[in-house]
Amino acid sequence: MNMELVRENIVKVTPENFQAEVLESDRPVLVCFYAAWDQPCRMQQTALDSIADKHPEIKVCRLDVEEYTAFARQFGIMMIPTTIAFKDGKKVKRATGLRLEEVLLDMVK
Repeated sequence: MNMELVRENIVKVTPENFQAEVLESDRPVLVCFYAAWDQPCRMQQTALDSIADKHPEIKVCRLDVEEYTAFARQFGIMMIPTTIAFKDGKKVKRATGLRLEEVLLDMVK
């Protein structure tokens, strides 16, 4: 599966659109910091796709750490995948490594 084929219900975030897509979102947001070459990131994609498909009340986003290294560093990303949950523009929870769909969902509940 090519990681660059992002589904339309998963938003690719960049430093330019992060404020609008994540911090100003009117719903909870899960941001997965990933790299296309990383196997655990590829495996995490299945859970993210499922959440995006089944839970329209949650916005699912991805940020490529290879493309935006300095921006990812601002969030203290040391390992990938790292998923950060945001609510009302604030970081509420963080999970590093491969996580089950239920664990990711619990982060934004």
